[in-house]
Amino acid sequence: MKLIDLIKKNASSLAYLAILGMLIGSSANAQVAPNIPSITTTPINPNFDFLISWRATNYVPANYPGKVMPTIGSSVEVSFDCLDQGKFVDLSEQNILWYLGDNLLQSGVGLKSVKFTVNQVNPQISISIPKYKDAKYPMGDLEGLTTIPTTQAKAVINAPYPARTIKVGTNPLQAIPYFFNVSDPSQLNISWNVDGSDVSGQSGNPSILNLTTTTQGNPAVGANTGINITIQNPASYYEFARNYVNLDIK
Repeated sequence: MKLIDLIKKNASSLAYLAILGMLIGSSANAQVAPNIPSITTTPINPNFDFLISWRATNYVPANYPGKVMPTIGSSVEVSFDCLDQGKFVDLSEQNILWYLGDNLLQSGVGLKSVKFTVNQVNPQISISIPKYKDAKYPMGDLEGLTTIPTTQAKAVINAPYPARTIKVGTNPLQAIPYFFNVSDPSQLNISWNVDGSDVSGQSGNPSILNLTTTTQGNPAVGANTGINITIQNPASYYEFARNYVNLDIK
């Protein structure tokens, strides 16, 4: 049996990782994904543990409390340590092989971290330390694996009005992007639409829409307005997100 096949055979306990990070909802009061701790995987050799962690670099607001989830096209850095009964193992002179799925990603002596670009949903990263040997253990292979959960770019409309009810007049709304592959939200195109008509956000800050509502001489009770946003990464045709909120006017 090939090494990579043997690793995958032991990966079923990690399948739950693939569904984490999809907790950003589509409503104006969307929840955010919780912070996900570093991931521990168990190698085939029961005397060792792999402690694997990863970090994505796509955009979230500064006050986002969760772990940044990668999307297709995101850059991710993965690093690990190997533990022997809770103590760190010196791997500085060991050859370390990194696999992305079935493909060798990178290898090198003491190579404990790599970077790669996500090109599939929930990619699997496996690590192999062939022919490991020290004073305590005979020669053998150390192997660990983790799945990195992916998400999609999200657009949230911040409408901080109780019961989604606004008053006649000016009511600011904010479009908030999550998980886009940009370093700054100003790199994104934001489009607003109110009741079927395209409108512009603030000059110089298109993420803010000053929504002005009137009843056009009719009673305000029962009136409502529908707001749509589309956020697009101009560098990637397929990277966009939409959202919608309906607000009552009273």
